Amino acid sequence: MNVTMSDVARAAGVSPALVSLAFRDAYGVSKKSREHILKTAASMGYEPNRVASRLASKSDGTIGVFLLDLHNEVFADMFDGMREAAQPHDRELVLSVGSVGGALDRPALDSLVRTRVDVAIAAGLLLPDKELASYLGRLRLVSVARTVPGFDAVASDNKLGATMAVEHLLELGHRRIVHLASPPTDGYLERRHGYIRAMEKAGLKPQTITCDYSRSAAAAIAAPLLDAAERPTAIFTHNDQTALGVLDAAHALGLKVPEDITVVGYDNTSASQLPGVDLTTVDLHPVDLGRRAAEVAILRSMNPTMEPMVEVFSPSLIVRASSAPPPA
Repeated sequence: MNVTMSDVARAAGVSPALVSLAFRDAYGVSKKSREHILKTAASMGYEPNRVASRLASKSDGTIGVFLLDLHNEVFADMFDGMREAAQPHDRELVLSVGSVGGALDRPALDSLVRTRVDVAIAAGLLLPDKELASYLGRLRLVSVARTVPGFDAVASDNKLGATMAVEHLLELGHRRIVHLASPPTDGYLERRHGYIRAMEKAGLKPQTITCDYSRSAAAAIAAPLLDAAERPTAIFTHNDQTALGVLDAAHALGLKVPEDITVVGYDNTSASQLPGVDLTTVDLHPVDLGRRAAEVAILRSMNPTMEPMVEVFSPSLIVRASSAPPPA
């Protein structure tokens, strides 16, 4: 009988993802859990030699994948694209997950270094460029949605995307447009800059408010804005998760979207398309980004000495029901 990872997970009472992490000695698995999983797997004869040989070898063509946050659907969409491109080449994807604030970036990358993946794809890294430079020569890295000096990258033109969003709002007649911006870290400033440039070009004063990547934080920040005597007529957010937080705050205050407030997001996740949400958003084409990142990773694996590749995709504006002219 061929024992699978799912069989081990079922017998150990854990998820297949946790089994995978335990075998790779990845960050986030307790010593007790790992010992329990390995003991269960050994009793079932689950391919211990294959795992040991991978760890002992320099690489086996495996592609490591770092995703910032599994709660944000844009990363799941990117992963779908990676898997689609990797499967025809029989490349296994080894997953490592970070956290919204970026505290787990380095431990997650270090786990991929220890696992000795051939190439790693990273979507959503928050580490500064200077800290990422320490991985040059230790980890072949393809950055997704962010360019990093010295590494391969597959990104989207975020400045253009933000400009498109603001120009859409201006055409509708909005003038009081607030931007909930991501924290100002390396690699994630272009949406903020695109918003500021488009507002200033229109002769308007930009108003940026820094917000983390979570829905709850956005709801807390948006509530006093929406409850102010002279509230903005439109809020443009740095991702769809934070746009959903603005919608939550509007609903709690009894405001209607878009009659009372227009909301525009960024990413075009599946949640933005749900009935009752119908969010206007900027589509950075995450599946395409993930697919191309995997293709670049395979090229890097086959040509380790080639110059870093940087490709930039153009985003698209998706207009839905959450945007309309401002209240009369």
